Amino acid sequence: MNELRLRIYKEIINDSPDGRTSVFNKICGVTIFISIFFAVIVTENSIDYQFGDQIDLLDWIIGGLFCVEYFCRLWVAPLEKKFGKGWRGVLRYMVSPMAIIDVIAIVPSFIGVRAELKILRIIRLLRILKIGRSEKFKQSIYHFNYALRSKSQELQISIFYTVLLLLISSTFMYLAESSIQPELLGSIPRCLWWSITTVSAVGYGDSIPVTAVGKTIASITSLMGIAAIAIPTGILASGFSESIGIEDKNKNVSNDNELDTNI
Repeated sequence: MNELRLRIYKEIINDSPDGRTSVFNKICGVTIFISIFFAVIVTENSIDYQFGDQIDLLDWIIGGLFCVEYFCRLWVAPLEKKFGKGWRGVLRYMVSPMAIIDVIAIVPSFIGVRAELKILRIIRLLRILKIGRSEKFKQSIYHFNYALRSKSQELQISIFYTVLLLLISSTFMYLAESSIQPELLGSIPRCLWWSITTVSAVGYGDSIPVTAVGKTIASITSLMGIAAIAIPTGILASGFSESIGIEDKNKNVSNDNELDTNI
């Protein structure tokens, strides 16, 4: 029994030499996405009317699987040092943030199957945080955090550029179009909405310039909006590249040290 408990614990924490995601966590990840998929499509009334009973049954099955997973985590919690041994370790795990998220995600499967309580299914999106237990996912999060920290000043400059572009373009558009389209572009806040949709390349089309000057401003704003999207993307890509490079360098140094030790 202790051997089985240890094996389950290693599966849960991804205790493998190469850091690959364990079968246990792969199954959990797939189940999470299936659960979210059905929680989303069931909000469509026609689908709920036609396949509601089948989806409810699948919902109960998925809820049961996550109950099994939760109790497995409770069982092996005392093996983790930060929780402690015995029942104290189990209780400490139960009040941990991830365990609370597990409970919140499981409950809608059993109390939110009918009527208005179905909306509680959206809480299942919190289950996606479980994938963070994967070593590869943790490494990706680490690279992302490193990129944000190391390039924070550059990102601040990029944000400043974007805000400045939005304010200037919306001000000029107000001066050019306010007298012609007072309902759509009759104030700077209304023009600011137009500027945001233009810079982000969304372009809802609910407010567009009709004068030659307004169209010129819109054209310049669209071109400069490319930089507003491309600059932070390039900055983050550079941060990711640096973080991965540092990780590879550390691995090479570690391998060289091991080789010297063996020699």
